[in-house]
Amino acid sequence: MSEPESLAEGTLLRRVDGGTVWLTLNRPDVGNALTPDQRNTLIDLLHEADLNAAVRAIVIASTGKHFCTGADLRAPQPQMEQTEPDVDPPPGTVMRVLADGAQRLVAAVLDCQKPVVAAVNGTAAGIGAHLVLACDLVVASEEASFIEVFVRRGILPDGGG
Repeated sequence: MSEPESLAEGTLLRRVDGGTVWLTLNRPDVGNALTPDQRNTLIDLLHEADLNAAVRAIVIASTGKHFCTGADLRAPQPQMEQTEPDVDPPPGTVMRVLADGAQRLVAAVLDCQKPVVAAVNGTAAGIGAHLVLACDLVVASEEASFIEVFVRRGILPDGGG
């Protein structure tokens, strides 16, 4: 078993235990809400593990009392195409932002040829719930809960949930 490797400025931990790669969300102070950088690092780690013949399974876990409370909307976000003031962005701009973000994370899990297991120890909301839904197997504690925030806000689920 290897020591946990700290990635994405400590917000993501990677540990190898035999043929299992453990990817642990590590932002308990904000309910493990995902930043764009953390999401992109997670995508890269899933792809890397998928290509590694020594890896037999991947477990996505978290620290603290929540699994993942969704996207961190306070973190710096990728910029949408800039337009003149009072001019609508070109058609498809929002769709491209979603496709390059949450949907890319869900696709990375779905496309992984290794079994991906979610170890859910608390709240999984928004993209956190979609991340769980994309996994091949879910192991949930009695404290686990799954929340679709989109319904409350009247918007489309961005991660395919």
